[in-house]
Amino acid sequence: MTMKRTSSTKNSIKKKPKTLSTEDSIDYTKSLTSEDADTVESGFQELDIAENPGKIKIEKQKTKAIKKTVTITDKENKSSKKTVIKSDNEHKSSKKTKGKSNTANEDKPTEKPNWKEFKKEKQELRLKRKTQKCPFYEAVVKAKKLWESVRRDDCPKEKKETLLNELFKFSKSHLETMVFSHDTARIVQWMLKLGTPEIRSQVINELIKHVPKMLLSKYACLCVKNMLKQGDAEQRKIIINSLKGKIYTFTLHTNSAKIMDLIYTTYATQEQQNAMMHELYGASSILCDSPNVLSFTEVLKNSPNTKDIILAKTKDHIRKFVLKQKTSMQTTLVHNLIYEYILYTGGKDCDELFTSLKEFPIELFYTSKSGCHLAMYIIWSANSKEKKAILKQIKTTASTRDLATSEYGYLILLALFDSVDDTVLVKKTIIPEILKNMDTIATDEYGRRVILSLVAWRDSSYFHPRDIELLKKGESIKECKKDDDVRVKELLSAVSDRFLQHVQDNPNFWLSNGSIAMVLLGILKSGSGDKLKEAMTSVANYLIDPNNKVEDKDVKVPVYEHSGLHMVLRKIIGHDKILVKNNETTFSEILSSIITADTLESWIQCNRACFLLIAMIESDVQLAVETIKSSISTTMINLLKKQKFSGAKILVTKLNSEASVKN
Repeated sequence: MTMKRTSSTKNSIKKKPKTLSTEDSIDYTKSLTSEDADTVESGFQELDIAENPGKIKIEKQKTKAIKKTVTITDKENKSSKKTVIKSDNEHKSSKKTKGKSNTANEDKPTEKPNWKEFKKEKQELRLKRKTQKCPFYEAVVKAKKLWESVRRDDCPKEKKETLLNELFKFSKSHLETMVFSHDTARIVQWMLKLGTPEIRSQVINELIKHVPKMLLSKYACLCVKNMLKQGDAEQRKIIINSLKGKIYTFTLHTNSAKIMDLIYTTYATQEQQNAMMHELYGASSILCDSPNVLSFTEVLKNSPNTKDIILAKTKDHIRKFVLKQKTSMQTTLVHNLIYEYILYTGGKDCDELFTSLKEFPIELFYTSKSGCHLAMYIIWSANSKEKKAILKQIKTTASTRDLATSEYGYLILLALFDSVDDTVLVKKTIIPEILKNMDTIATDEYGRRVILSLVAWRDSSYFHPRDIELLKKGESIKECKKDDDVRVKELLSAVSDRFLQHVQDNPNFWLSNGSIAMVLLGILKSGSGDKLKEAMTSVANYLIDPNNKVEDKDVKVPVYEHSGLHMVLRKIIGHDKILVKNNETTFSEILSSIITADTLESWIQCNRACFLLIAMIESDVQLAVETIKSSISTTMINLLKKQKFSGAKILVTKLNSEASVKN
């Protein structure tokens, strides 16, 4: 009986989970007798043995000794059993409520905390910590309150000036520290933006000696930007000169790179720009203040003894800039550096550089002139697979319109048109975006060159010789298998009909001003077939309608009397000689066939309209000449002779000469 009871006691003990922490555990021995306590102790020893198998033999001997000494009655056994079960249940409940107090008062409801007091204490603690961290915390708080009032649009001008003076008073002695914090840096920027000239000058003078340190800060560098904008010429000079010897470091840094680019492109003088570039060449310590040196080639020419050192330093700087593509590679400074290095080397020994640059998105380059020229070299040196990747990247980012309307970005598209043999891919990636945004591109000064490059490739009538020479530089570098003529014809066939259809549908757009009309001229001169005839008919109908007028020098005039449009219309008529040779319908034929007697009567009373009639007579299109002569009656000739402008006199002479030749 004793053995069985002991066994049951052991079993009940074995169900006990792992011992809780000292804080959470329950003393199970309080309700047991001394013999029961020994039994429980043996149970814990068994658990210990289970975890440490090496102690089994020793513990068996101890267990036998305990069994011999156990002498308890049946009643005591029952009591012991109930106690052990009870303690086991208590232990299970303690497991469920782990981490909670197991006191007798646990079931009683706790007192509800005073949240207002709790929050108040937290706020006081937070305030205390801020005060310890920032010695002038109270001044900052006052400055913020004033700032909130100053920045409001409904704040009166007089009150704003008073508040700004107070704001400067609180902030003056702490400006050096305030510019490095997010919230207080905003206060400094507003003082520079809204403050009086005196306040601005004082703020700049307080901070000007800390500019090199401020440029490396995420928030303080924005204050430097405002200082450059609001400061006078002398203050800007001091700021820029304080960066001497650190241009390379600041251009490489994430926070200061864009500010350095702003300084170079907007605020630096020619002398300061040269000094900045000399530091990037690695030649600032070698050149002894050479403000007249403008290019990398001239630097090396003037320093023959240190040429290899400068080249090595420049190459090392370029390598580090390439690694910082998201910051440094977007700056004009770095674009100039790389482009001048490539120009000097002629693209030789630059394969590794080109390979790295080809992986960059094209948007990094078209922000500057030298960047676009650099992108052109990248395109020319790329193989067919790399060009395909560039085209797909442009399509993915939908940057065709941005490139076409960029001051220098259009050159990148022109380089692609000149060097990509896979014209089918160009038709799928670039051409659809141009057709989709035709109005926007044709209206833009640079976008018009993109359209003209497709319809009038390298025509000096539309392109500046400088652009043509720049595009010719790629002929010795680019890897192309197709002849230029074949590529040009394939691209023209993809856009010609669509352009002519747009002209047919929107003649008012293409005849809205002289610049857009020049693109119209290129489109009509490159067209052929029925589409060309329909487009010219639409233009002619719009031209003879007396209700259609355009603005010329703030005055509404008929289309044919506009100076720019008149010149383009005469060139369109002049192209008829070539159309006759190609057996195409001419503009003179179309215009002469729809012109009425009333229209002719109004035209002969306008100087420029008379010159259009003269151009049609000189076009050698017999059908047009005969139609005009037969439409001008004797009454019209007499009216024409009464006009005093030169166009009427020349037209009378032409009509008389034609009549005499016929006779």
